[in-house]
Parts: sequence; structure tokens; C-alpha cells
Amino acid sequence: MVAGEETSAVRIQQERRIRRWIGRGQGRTAFAVLITLGIMGFVSHVAHAQAQQTPIPEQPGLAPQLDIAGSGVASLDLGLRRHGVNGTIGRTSGSQINLSDSSLLVGASERLYRGAIGSFTLGGLALDAANSGRPTGAQVFLHQAFLDYQALRTEAYIGRTDTPTGQIVQFPTLRGDDLITFTAVLDPFSNGDNVEEHRYANVAAVSLNQNLTRFENFHVEHLIDSASASPDVAGLNAYGASYQYLNLPSLTAIQRIVSYGGGYEHRSVARLDGGKSDVVYAGGVVNLVPSTTNRVDLRVLANSTFGNSLRSLGSVTDSFRADSYTVTGAVRYLHSPYGTPGSQLALTAGYRGYNKVRDAGSFGLALTGVKRLGAGFDAVGQLQYGRRNAGLAGAYGGAREDRAIQVGFVFNFDATINPQVGPRRSLLNLRHAYIPN
Repeated sequence: MVAGEETSAVRIQQERRIRRWIGRGQGRTAFAVLITLGIMGFVSHVAHAQAQQTPIPEQPGLAPQLDIAGSGVASLDLGLRRHGVNGTIGRTSGSQINLSDSSLLVGASERLYRGAIGSFTLGGLALDAANSGRPTGAQVFLHQAFLDYQALRTEAYIGRTDTPTGQIVQFPTLRGDDLITFTAVLDPFSNGDNVEEHRYANVAAVSLNQNLTRFENFHVEHLIDSASASPDVAGLNAYGASYQYLNLPSLTAIQRIVSYGGGYEHRSVARLDGGKSDVVYAGGVVNLVPSTTNRVDLRVLANSTFGNSLRSLGSVTDSFRADSYTVTGAVRYLHSPYGTPGSQLALTAGYRGYNKVRDAGSFGLALTGVKRLGAGFDAVGQLQYGRRNAGLAGAYGGAREDRAIQVGFVFNFDATINPQVGPRRSLLNLRHAYIPN
């Protein structure tokens, strides 16, 4: 028998066996087996076709660095002489429990390509208006909400944050807005209800630095327009540039020069409100007695506003717009036994005059004492006094003087989760400090 015939005989025998198997009632089972093998083959083919790697593979995300910081400020204000805005209330006086300037900040930072750092910060602070309890009154103010890109020699940030003009000198008063008309370049678009509008704005800025000690800042701003200025100054209404020198943080207690800087600011005030306004400002911090245990420093800030044509002050907002000059200084004694902050005593005083408005000067001072009770927790007390001449008092409801005795507590804290980067614009330098930790 040849090979072909032998193969045919074998096939015939196999077919007979299959027929007998099917005939025994197992035909349905065989059909199911064939269907199952077919499905498995199809799935295997599809899986092989889809097993190719995507063009950009997904990488597991890295957890960002999280920072939480805050300041709790509570004081009993006795004998505080208050005033209405635009003369609506007139001369009044009273006492209150003051929670203003308490704040909470949250930030996230991530290391970027080529060693840069990207971060986001969000925070709000309590306003003095919260004391009124009025449902319609604003009680929390968004003072920080910005994105920040930081490379070795370049930084760019955009959003709500400290005004560049307010980053030159920080004064050791109980609250950051104490004596605000002397310690800040004033917002000519503010209606005066919220003093925080002089400290914070919507900013887009680029900052260059040399060796992290010398900084040049170029920025545009939307200063908060609560006075509802005319439409021709809506949107971006200010721009400027500044220069600042900062000594190394580890040497601020023993070096004579701590910091200094200055800058220029242009504000687009409408013609009906006196026209454009320009400001030049400069200031610095000097250690009169450099020491790690008993330091005495001097802080000075001066600014001059020019270009506005107002010659009378019909409202509080006019007092922010009119041409003026301001000089403010503070002497602070910081006692740090064994290198640990213990107590602080500071005297801050300022004078503001007007170039084109007669008898409109003002003077203010604050004597501030702080005693460290524990890590970040301080007992505080402050005597505050202010006086206005007749030309300015009319815009403040006729109030010529403000007096206050303030006693209370302050708690500063900060915490970092998953530390991996060290952004220069940290939460610590975005809030008012009392005794440095």
C-alpha cells in the first residue's frame, strides 16, 4: 500500500470514530468546544494587536510639596476712635474685639524640568468688617491666589499677591495694615472701606536676580478698583519697576545693612479724578546694633506722589490720589536670649503731607510690644495714635484723632508636607511677621 492510500485509510477511520462520538449524544459538547477555541483565538489576536506601547508613556505623578501657614491675631481694642468713609458717619468712638489680619495660606510646589520650581498659593485673611456681623459685609478677603515659576536667576508670577511697592520694607506694628497711610503706597482706586486694598493687588511680574541678593522687578497691575473709577481706566491700571538688595538670611542679625530698595510706579487715574499719578519710593533696614541676642534695627520708607491735579479732598479716595509725600521710620529692639526669640519692643512713626492741598497733613505712631510665650505664640500690646489736620479730617467725617490701646495674642505657624523644594517666594514671606521664628 502506498503512502497516499495509507493516509486516506487513517482519515476514514478517524471520521468514523467522530461520527460514533457524535452519535452517542456528545455533538453539542464538541460544537461548544470548537466555538470556545475560536473565541480564544480571536481574543488572542486582538490582544496582540493592542499590546503596542503608546507614543508618550504615562508616568506615575510625583506628590507635590505642600505648605500650610497662618496667623491668628486677636486683640481687645480699647478707646478706638473710629470714622466713617466720605463723611457718612462722622466722629465716633468705641471699643471692639478685633480679629482682622488673621490669615490662612496653602501652597503646593513641584520641581520642574531643568531644575525650575512651579508653585501655586491660595489664602485669605479676615477683615475688620467682620466685626460688624452684617450679612452683606465682606468678612474674608482673598489676598493670595497666584502661580509662580522660579528658575535660578528668573522668576515670573501672576495673580493676586503683595503689591511690589509693599515688598521693600515691613514695619513691626501689631497688624500689617496698622498705620497703612504711612507704611504703603496707597491705591488711588480704593474707596477706603477695605484697607487691605493698599497691600494687595492683581499682579503679573518678572523678576531677575544676581546671586539671590539683588533683584529687579518689572510688573503690571490691576489695583483693586472699589471706588468704581471711570471705564477708561478699567483693566490694567498700573505698571512699574523696582530694585531690591537683600542680605543673606543667615547674616541679617550681624551685618550692618539688612536690605534696601526703591522703585517707580505709574497709575492711570482718570482726568475727572485729577489725572495720572506717578510714585517714586525707597527704603531699607539697617542694624544700628548688630547682635544675635540684643539687636536694634532702623527701618525707613519714603515715597512721593506727583502728577495729579487735585487741590481739595472731598473724599477718602481723593486723599489716596492727590499729590503727597510720606516719610515713615521704625526703631525695633529684639531680645533673643540663647539665640531664641524672646521679646520685642518697637516704635513706628510716620508723616504724610500734600503738595497741592493746604492744611492736610497727618501724623501717626505706634508703640508695639511682643513677648514670646512659646513656639510661634506671642502676647502683644500696642498703643496707637493718629492725628489729621483740618484739610484732611473733612474727608474722614471730621475725625481729627484716632487713639487705641490694644492687647491680645498672636499665633504664627507653618508646616511642610513632603519637603523636596525650597521656593524663594515661600508662605513665610507672604504674611506679616511679628517676632521672626
